[in-house]
Amino acid sequence: MEAADTRQEILIQASRLFKTLGYRATTTREIAKAVNIKQPSLFHHFPSKKAIVEEIFSLSLNEAAIQIDKACRQEGSASERLHQYLVWDLSTLHRMPIAMSAIYTGDALKSPELADLADKLKSFYRSLEDLIAQGIRSGEFVDIDPTLGRLMVASITIAHLEYAEQKPIGEPDRLAREGADFVLRAFRRA
Repeated sequence: MEAADTRQEILIQASRLFKTLGYRATTTREIAKAVNIKQPSLFHHFPSKKAIVEEIFSLSLNEAAIQIDKACRQEGSASERLHQYLVWDLSTLHRMPIAMSAIYTGDALKSPELADLADKLKSFYRSLEDLIAQGIRSGEFVDIDPTLGRLMVASITIAHLEYAEQKPIGEPDRLAREGADFVLRAFRRA
């Protein structure tokens, strides 16, 4: 296996183990076994289990944080900006072979050693809440607590992640549009 392929397989197998066993209970020995490599080879690619989680997290959140910040700063309808962001995000997540839901719903972000990642996620959430608040102030969205709105968006995102993890996705762009449309129907004023 090429080094890049091995690295990718480590991320895939680790994410699956994090989903089934949890971050804390998963060992680097188990990850190496799932990839069919020896533990020292695993450490050649990633110095620690924390580094694996950081890589998985960065694959899903780094660009998403840039995109949501851009959506917050752009001119125009908050509804259109949120919709465009969600289509991009859901489509991107549907194309990832990594079990991302475990990172967001499991025990990883509750670990003190990953507090910096939890802080990055909180910053991302603040930006999403800001975009929702912009839609409320402009009269496009129903009057909802932006934190509740953010939780609703996060729930849809997690549902898409879990759906993608259960079966191969043939039309990620269509599914992303359907998810974004669903969210916007909940937020828009009738």
